[in-house]
Amino acid sequence: MIFLRMNAFLALAASSSTVAAFQPNVSRFNSNSPPLHLNLNLHLHHSAHQRTRSAKAMTFTSALRMSKRSEDDDDEDDDYIDDADLGDWRSFRKTLVDSNFSDEQSDQTTDGFIGEGVDNSDIGDISDIKSSSQDTPAKEKRPKSVSKANEELLKTQSESLAKEYVNGIWAHVSSFAEIGGLVVRLPLEAEIYRSREKLTIGKELKQRLETNDTDKTSDNKPLLSNNDDSSTNINPDLSFSLTAAQTLLWFRKSQTLIDEHMADIAALADDSGQIDPRQLDPGAESLLKIYLDNQESWQEVGLVAERNEMNGSAVTYVLNRPMAFRLTENLARMLLFGATSTMDDGGVAISEMNWYTKFLRAFESSCAVYIGGPDHMEKMAVIIHGISDLEGATEISPGTGIYRGGMEAAVEGILEGRFNPLDFRFFIGCHDYKDGDLDVKIYSNKYQPIACTRALALKQCIQLPKPLWHEVMELCGGELREMSRLELMKRDDIQE
Repeated sequence: MIFLRMNAFLALAASSSTVAAFQPNVSRFNSNSPPLHLNLNLHLHHSAHQRTRSAKAMTFTSALRMSKRSEDDDDEDDDYIDDADLGDWRSFRKTLVDSNFSDEQSDQTTDGFIGEGVDNSDIGDISDIKSSSQDTPAKEKRPKSVSKANEELLKTQSESLAKEYVNGIWAHVSSFAEIGGLVVRLPLEAEIYRSREKLTIGKELKQRLETNDTDKTSDNKPLLSNNDDSSTNINPDLSFSLTAAQTLLWFRKSQTLIDEHMADIAALADDSGQIDPRQLDPGAESLLKIYLDNQESWQEVGLVAERNEMNGSAVTYVLNRPMAFRLTENLARMLLFGATSTMDDGGVAISEMNWYTKFLRAFESSCAVYIGGPDHMEKMAVIIHGISDLEGATEISPGTGIYRGGMEAAVEGILEGRFNPLDFRFFIGCHDYKDGDLDVKIYSNKYQPIACTRALALKQCIQLPKPLWHEVMELCGGELREMSRLELMKRDDIQE
């Protein structure tokens, strides 16, 4: 049984721009923050569902493991090669990927990420969108820069990291989450489109694409709205590549479908804003669940810090949820001793006072603190950086150049003038995945794994002119770049 309460805010869903209605209109300080949520209280008795999901996760993880073992058996005579002996193999792989990269991006997937290319046969007629040979080259290089404003800001924060970024930034789609790489939350439109063989609403979208049905609410709606914001980089008068045209078509149809169904759900509310759950059909209930889930992790960019294929566990830290940029005494206690330290009398043990005072002095000018995720938020903060010789620090995986720990050495280095406070990022909480849950989220098209240079993961998300999510998506090129541009068209608070 599901118990729902909706206030009048949900009625906004009846408009033809439902998704846009819930996007944030905020300052640059919060440009990486999630949009306002539907004001819903959703209570689910889902223990059986949870057990089923965990069982599926373990089955999926086991299948991956068996596949890997099978490959290993074929090469049982090969010598074992440790990651540390491979040198900068990520850059080497990036070069190989780029050599085969085209605007069609053959490594995208239709239904999950295992060995399937995109089937665009059901996209429908796109003859109304201009396309020219000069816009669809056989080989297309990924962009090396997507935001000069972001680069200029990075120079003021860390000259060495900025130089590393400008001289060698790259990102590309990966088929699985790897330590040192990223996982980015896909838009709801993309989740539905890529899951069109599984989700009820996805199957409805597939049918519309196959028959090229006219949307009920937008018979005369232009493909592109008249948006004068140059940050979208999209103009109705410009020609498009095939990928841009196809992405525009399915994205718009998916968005319209969401609008229609959310309007239907809103119409069920009585005068007090309540909905009888028995009125929700399975399709509406399913959409509402994935809608709320998408809002909870809207445009997250997570750094994969741990991953164990054997037991399916993984840990990620959300990079684009800034919490504070200045240190207070309460925040300092939380970072050093955990959240419970702020619940007592507010004092610091005498034995810890010297360390506490040093920490305050080191980070009093600036301190970048982020909400790393909903799990373990009561524990002391985790410090992430790119300093290889910092005492007490450990590289999260050989060759990544990303390190965790070494807080005492970081404080001493800042006080001695060897480091800058913005060389470090503090994370309160994380996403702690069990039983293959991260793999399931990827397979369910909620998250897209991305391999990238460390500069993209280490840079601060402090008042970015272009939010990190858009920066990462556009650096990947292809379909992800087009999704970013379409998402930017929903916002009027980003000016670059």
